[in-house]
Amino acid sequence: MAVPKSDTPNRRIIPPSIARFLNDRRIDPATRSFLFAIANKPNNEWTLEDLQMVSGVVPTLAEMRIPAATLREFYEYLGLDPNRLFEPQIGGSWQVSSTLNEPRNYARVRAGCIDLQRTAQRDPSSVRVEELLACVPPQ
Repeated sequence: MAVPKSDTPNRRIIPPSIARFLNDRRIDPATRSFLFAIANKPNNEWTLEDLQMVSGVVPTLAEMRIPAATLREFYEYLGLDPNRLFEPQIGGSWQVSSTLNEPRNYARVRAGCIDLQRTAQRDPSSVRVEELLACVPPQ
């Protein structure tokens, strides 16, 4: 017997402490909705616009006296560096191996990365963070 498919997409399990933060009534409902959606969104589906939005919301949350420990915990849950609240850095789980340094692919990949960066400047909602990371040479 086949298992019926769910009407809702798979979602990440949100720990109780993160759920309490996401339900904090001090936070504007539209912002809470965005944060809840981003918490459920797999990292490989994040767009540059999502990352920009998160980085824009955190200073406001800090001004609202949301404890820094809570914000750090949320960042860690999202896969961001919890020690850089106001300058989000993508954590190790987001790293993608790059083919930029492969001599055979250099010109093709480099041209594609330049186009991707231009697109990201024009329309950040159309470019995934994962794609941009693939353009960054490994350190």
